[in-house]
Amino acid sequence: MFLSCSGEEESKEDSPENAKEVFELQTLQASDIRATTVLVPSSVESSIEKSVQSRGICYNTIGNPNIKDLKVQNSENMLGIYGTLLIDLQQNTKFYAKAYAVSNSGSTYYGNEISFQTSKMTIPPTEFITYDAANITFNSAILSGVIFKNGNIRWDDLKMGFCYSATNRSPNITDSIVYANSEVTEPFRVSAKNLNSKTTYYFRPFASNFSGTEIYYGDIKTFTTTNSN
Repeated sequence: MFLSCSGEEESKEDSPENAKEVFELQTLQASDIRATTVLVPSSVESSIEKSVQSRGICYNTIGNPNIKDLKVQNSENMLGIYGTLLIDLQQNTKFYAKAYAVSNSGSTYYGNEISFQTSKMTIPPTEFITYDAANITFNSAILSGVIFKNGNIRWDDLKMGFCYSATNRSPNITDSIVYANSEVTEPFRVSAKNLNSKTTYYFRPFASNFSGTEIYYGDIKTFTTTNSN
């Protein structure tokens, strides 16, 4: 159902030169709901062509959101249906959202309110391949491997890399870590630097959610740095 909305600021004149704006906004059902992102479509119609200065989605976690809350403005200010991607959301949280449109006269209009809950970020068992360290010097080494993620997890929901230690035979993220930038299943590589010479290090790949509450590790391997002379 469309909502016919009047703006926060009404036109003071009702002459033909200043025809009253009539906007119809609808906030459509959220879709593709994930731990940190969601797609919220909306529909904006107006009685006057080319009357939209800006449009988008405003949202919060307490209800009745407005443009003073969090908002994402669409890149296109056209009438019709448009999808808005909300990102960097808090996982496992209920949000409230409304479509909004700002007219060329500066009036702000809102659509109906919807709600959605982001999913909990949980990394299912993930398969790793750990390769032997390469390009080993007295103070550095290249660590590489592959992480095969579960198909329901987005790469931008994860952070990944290698952890290593000279004293902990089962290194974890509380030891030395180097993050990787790769988002593919091709081997990703990091450089472990500032190592001690003639020292054996234990290392393995890891993947975690951004809060660090879900962590998975690959197989452990070792390498020994060379003599500094």
